[in-house]
Amino acid sequence: MELILLIIGCYAVAALFVHLAFWIGQRRSRSEKHYVLIAGQAGKNMEWYLRMLHAFSRWLGRDIRLTVVDAGASEETMAIVERWKRNGKQVHIHSVAEEAHEQENHESGKRSQSAGGTAVHLLWMLQAEGIVSESDHAVLVDLQNPSDLSKMPF
Repeated sequence: MELILLIIGCYAVAALFVHLAFWIGQRRSRSEKHYVLIAGQAGKNMEWYLRMLHAFSRWLGRDIRLTVVDAGASEETMAIVERWKRNGKQVHIHSVAEEAHEQENHESGKRSQSAGGTAVHLLWMLQAEGIVSESDHAVLVDLQNPSDLSKMPF
């Protein structure tokens, strides 16, 4: 009888350690991702982007933070984001003056070089304002640039 109780006790302790290791591993891997979407004239696709990001996060079991940067977005695009925010979704809206983007693009001779510089400048600006932290590892996606859409998780 003592041998059976010893075997059951060892099994219970082993199962406890397995569950404890799984729980600790889950807490580490549940870090949030932060997506920064630069919204331009993507009104017809904005709701689809928002829905897919949230569906993908639920599917993986990870939380996401979402910031939409208004860089000359249409009224329709921002209305979609506002409606999404009113429905209780975690969306932060940040406005950027259109003139600042045009001035940066004009000062730099090549558009491709200025797009990279503008993205870095925007990320630094969001960090300075406390919207994005350095530990977030934010993913910056310009919705007007088709090659940036490959950064989306779907």
